[in-house]
Amino acid sequence: MEGPAAMTAAQFAEPAPGLRTLRVERGKWGGFASIGAALEAAADDDRVVVMPGTYVENLTVTKNITIEAASEAAGPVLVQSHYGVTLSVSAASATVRGLSVRGGDAGEPAVRIDAGTIESCEITAEHAGGVAMTGGSPTLRDCDVTAAGFGISVRDGARGRVERCRVTARRGGVLVTAAADPVVTGCVVTGPDGNGIYVTGGGRGSFDDCVVSGAGQPAVAVDGGADPVMRGLRISGCDSHGVWIDEDATGLIENCQVDDVRGHGVYVTRGADPVIRSVTVERGQTSGIQIAGARGTFEDCLVRVCGGSGMAVEGGDPVVRRVIVSDVAGYGITVEGGGGSFDECVVSRTGPGRAGIRIGRGGAPHLSRCTVSHVPGEGIRAEEGAAGSLEDCLINETEAAPVGISGGTHGEGRYTLVLGTAEGALTRVDRPAADTEPHSGCGGGKTADGTVSPAVDDLDELLAALDGLVGLARAKQEVGDLVKLTLVAKQRERAGLPPPPLSRHLVFAGSPGTGKTTVARMYGKILAALGVLAKGHLVEVSRVDLVGEYVGHTAPKTQAAFDKARGGVLFIDEAYMLSSGSDDFGREAIGTLVKLMEDHRDEVIVIVAGYPNEMDRFLSVNPGMASRFTRTITFEDYSSEELVTIVGEQAAKLHYELAEDTGRALLGHFAAIPRDRHFGNGRTARVVLEEMIQRQARRLSAVAEPTRDELLALLPADLDA
Repeated sequence: MEGPAAMTAAQFAEPAPGLRTLRVERGKWGGFASIGAALEAAADDDRVVVMPGTYVENLTVTKNITIEAASEAAGPVLVQSHYGVTLSVSAASATVRGLSVRGGDAGEPAVRIDAGTIESCEITAEHAGGVAMTGGSPTLRDCDVTAAGFGISVRDGARGRVERCRVTARRGGVLVTAAADPVVTGCVVTGPDGNGIYVTGGGRGSFDDCVVSGAGQPAVAVDGGADPVMRGLRISGCDSHGVWIDEDATGLIENCQVDDVRGHGVYVTRGADPVIRSVTVERGQTSGIQIAGARGTFEDCLVRVCGGSGMAVEGGDPVVRRVIVSDVAGYGITVEGGGGSFDECVVSRTGPGRAGIRIGRGGAPHLSRCTVSHVPGEGIRAEEGAAGSLEDCLINETEAAPVGISGGTHGEGRYTLVLGTAEGALTRVDRPAADTEPHSGCGGGKTADGTVSPAVDDLDELLAALDGLVGLARAKQEVGDLVKLTLVAKQRERAGLPPPPLSRHLVFAGSPGTGKTTVARMYGKILAALGVLAKGHLVEVSRVDLVGEYVGHTAPKTQAAFDKARGGVLFIDEAYMLSSGSDDFGREAIGTLVKLMEDHRDEVIVIVAGYPNEMDRFLSVNPGMASRFTRTITFEDYSSEELVTIVGEQAAKLHYELAEDTGRALLGHFAAIPRDRHFGNGRTARVVLEEMIQRQARRLSAVAEPTRDELLALLPADLDA
């Protein structure tokens, strides 16, 4: 008689498929010799029980069955492969439970799941990622994941669940990208070289009650237009920032704890606009909250025992409410080159000689009902070139002057003040009248005659900076032509002639990552330098910022976004989403915008942006939109040579150098990437550089004492996966 390894399912399977138990056990009568053989014989609703042992095979689960390790016997069930994905699950009601899965392929994850459930498994990927969720709504539950790449990646619009998983992975813990929207709860990420949680590429997702410790890069990173919701996160012991929000990202970070990080507790930069609420930052080595060139709303946060300032704004315009700062080595709050509003904030116990609140050159915040006490320097210090205002602020128990300004000080008590730049004056105002309303734009202030004179950048410098951008030849020419038209219009006005017809509202048509937001921001500053706009700041919004959730909600939301942009540029990214489908709320937002643009034609410049074909359809929805947007600026994809230049410039800023053969390798790498809708342009260049830096670090970890040249150089080997 033939041995069990040669048996077929027909020799022992029960007659009626669907509720059977199929047993996998080598050398035993009535058992399958491999899991794959049992999967082939199984039908929907069957149960496959696997006895302990090592099974070298690739498993593809396409049936609604349950596969589980036998519970009555000791020892693990190990499934491993040397090539390809070890375990792939694509059936909606399939369940895999209690297996140890090991991947050996450097180019594929150990597990790929786009449907079904994997639970209580140990997943190990020696050379690549651990688990990849690719589309669908799969579930990963109570698993231990160890990987060389990302432990868990969720992409391609997947909306799955990741519950109570423990992740140890070199490159990073959880990656969400490509418009994925998972629910991640109760997960623990330990000791990645990269990020604990990284949301990018338009990803969303909700993250609740997760823990990240020992990350080498920002524990939580959000960029690339991502918009996640994160609640109850605990971050500790990281070598970089706790939370890093970059590159036009939004999202909500709420009820989170950041403890003992070497970088900033929360770092918001480059056009990001998140909501940070009820976040506690303790024992950070630099600033508790750092804002650079971004907006954001910060409410009910606590910053204490930090090595830098409690909150630092550099070129941003945040909304800050009820933030408490104490026991920091630097200033409590410092604003330089930016503005923003600070309401009901409390500052105490700053560093030696440090003011509670410092306003540096170009800073122009509005401080309302703030309290500063028990600080060793001034309560509020306004340095030369500072502007802004104080409204009903309480300052007491300061070792230096309660309010200090370059050129003099002011007395004690409660303050309603306008900080001006004219002659370093500090003016007390009992009840500010309408014509003395403080100007809150970046760098602005009151002149000697009481009028607002916003500080603006030099026009020649702005145009030189625009010209210095890589690529974008058509965009540069179009903006240059607009500048020339504006200058001629002003010359005609001075000569008593009517100005030429000129619509400054623009359509920016191009793929993601082609510099549309960057040019929009520079365009606003250029118009401010020309005297066309009062402030020239950029307010970036998308559909979610304009469209309400119920009847009567859309118009107020659109009005609020428009009001924020008064004196500057309202930039609507992916504007075509307002007219997609049969959504009446989106069309209501369009109608509201058209009316506001007519009523306030000289106060706000509106720029709508998106893919070229979609933008053409968007303008055709409402005749009023088409008549107001008569000029389209096209942003072409970057060439491979331009992408190499971008990588080189970004590398130089980070003090890395590209060898000559590295440049050639990069050129070939970019040339091989398809230029489809998923191509990220400048974002792709940034991701490639970050990956090269990570690979260089991995390469140099084997060198006991690398030289300075070795630390600087990025080699072709750092480009290879």
